[in-house]
Amino acid sequence: MPKQGDPQDEQTPEQEERVNFSARVRVSVRRRAKLYAAATDVSLQDLVDAALDDYLTRHDA
Repeated sequence: MPKQGDPQDEQTPEQEERVNFSARVRVSVRRRAKLYAAATDVSLQDLVDAALDDYLTRHDA
């Protein structure tokens, strides 16, 4: 079994498996996210993934 961090364990974001993640957000945030996703032709799932990844990167997490 490969250890975490081994080169064969590295995957691009497009290849990486997706898992279920549940969180509650304010109605207004959901509405804005859905409108932005529709206007930019991106899925809400991809938008949330990118937003969370960006937040964590900016906070060195």
